[in-house]
Amino acid sequence: MRYKGKIDYINHIVVSDPTYNKDVWCRYEKNDLDEKNWIVDLSIDLVREKVGDYIIKNYYFELLLKKNEYECELMDGGKVIYSKRNKTNQYDIGIDTACISLGINEYAKEIVDSKEEYQPECSLNTGADGMFGNVLEGVKNKKINFILISGYFDESIIEEHDLLDYLERQFKIKDLIVVKDNKYEL
Repeated sequence: MRYKGKIDYINHIVVSDPTYNKDVWCRYEKNDLDEKNWIVDLSIDLVREKVGDYIIKNYYFELLLKKNEYECELMDGGKVIYSKRNKTNQYDIGIDTACISLGINEYAKEIVDSKEEYQPECSLNTGADGMFGNVLEGVKNKKINFILISGYFDESIIEEHDLLDYLERQFKIKDLIVVKDNKYEL
């Protein structure tokens, strides 16, 4: 399912296992962004993968936060196209407590402050440890232009509407609408 929304203000963002310190290589955190009126594109899809005799079902999500419509676009199939003027940085996101925390502003602070807790309320259970996903950051003129967060959740651990509610709350997304065939649906 595809969604579109808005974020009024982003100053601090965290995507991390909540127990990780700032210096851990497989987490993402940025401070002092001071960005207003960003656009959100979100895609959540149920994907199936055959492993041996088993079919594993995961929700794959892509959350694209961007300054404007012109810098980048989330395409079907997990592809992102963006202006060549952007320099990109990619960060792998790992987990060791079978949970991930994502959020901005006061929710980012809550994530940082909860690092002593095992699976705090600000996190989502992933069902496994290892690599969760990644963050792709687009930078132009030394300013972040877009942030693409992607990852997987075991379908037996979380339902799509719970993942959507979590992302909407943690990223303070407002005016969220469903997008079908590049048309908006209320």
